[in-house]
Amino acid sequence: MAQQKDLKIAILIDADNVSSKKIEEIINEVNRYGIPTIKRIYGDWTRPYVENWKSSLLTHAITPIQQYSYTQGKNSTDSAMIIDAMDILHSDRVDGFCIVSSDSDFTRLATRLRESGKLVIGIGERKTPKPFIASCDKFIYVEILEKIVPEKKVEKKAANTNHTAKAPVTEETPPNLLDEDTLLLLKDAVDDTADESGWAFLGEIGSLIIKRKPDFDARNYGFEKISHLFKSRKEDFEIDERTTEKSKIKLYYIRNIINRPPHPVSSTVKSVPEKNESVIVPSPGNKITADDVKKNQIRITKDLKALFPTKTRKVKVVIKNEYECRFSFRENRSHVLSLGKQAAVELGLSEGASFQLTKVDEFLYRIEKIRP
Repeated sequence: MAQQKDLKIAILIDADNVSSKKIEEIINEVNRYGIPTIKRIYGDWTRPYVENWKSSLLTHAITPIQQYSYTQGKNSTDSAMIIDAMDILHSDRVDGFCIVSSDSDFTRLATRLRESGKLVIGIGERKTPKPFIASCDKFIYVEILEKIVPEKKVEKKAANTNHTAKAPVTEETPPNLLDEDTLLLLKDAVDDTADESGWAFLGEIGSLIIKRKPDFDARNYGFEKISHLFKSRKEDFEIDERTTEKSKIKLYYIRNIINRPPHPVSSTVKSVPEKNESVIVPSPGNKITADDVKKNQIRITKDLKALFPTKTRKVKVVIKNEYECRFSFRENRSHVLSLGKQAAVELGLSEGASFQLTKVDEFLYRIEKIRP
């Protein structure tokens, strides 16, 4: 986030789709990404529903743009915002845009702005349609921007009168529980940015997650920062806090924890467990391709899927040594067992080769090359 502090951002607000009570939090949020140099809000200011905006516009120096509703039931505000956004884009005065609305009509606008190399931040309610969310670089739900309303002071009527303290009133929406799909998103991001030892830098993890899911935010799950979210999942992730010699700033590194029963692995597997199988991969009619060799992977077809997990996850593979590998579950295509470069070299992965795969444990496999 630090490299974006000097970005110039235009904030365009749809008054029909956001409450004036949230404007201060919205401005503060945009300040995290850059400097809001253009601040405009669009609406029909002759109508009573926008009366509450006046004080907020003065306080935050937001320019109101008048847009009459030419036809009953039609929202002409959208068109005015889109035209202004394109004018600002071609003037090349800003580095990014913040579109404050929950309306899917701005999907194409956000896409067009990104095509021109501009950062696009969307802010709206949870009801915002998915296409608009996906068209933004980052999407933030206004519900997570709600701040605690300070408790009003109560004057003491008498020195000896006891008053029961009241809890602060909040407007916050209860955080969502971390669902399984989001947990898988976190694990995948760690895997895809990790080095050979499995450790991944938190900054790179966060950047990749936002690219894959623009509306991801740790605050959606009740955590102020993504580092706090990872720390709360000690059963899934290892956390390593590091400091550099020149700076006392902490750098966080994350590694996935592979859950499997502590089970010593012998150097050879003399027999197959009763409920497990030993098969030939790839299966008949398939072969290891040059692309597979390049990607250090073995494709697992549907006829062999019963041997593997029902979701994407890390598994252990024993060749001569034991390696931590990644199994990718893909419903409508062949699954993929990604070995990694070192394991592929030890296995002798080559075009047209065949291998004997033995399932040793729930997430533990042995692979041996079949010699011609």
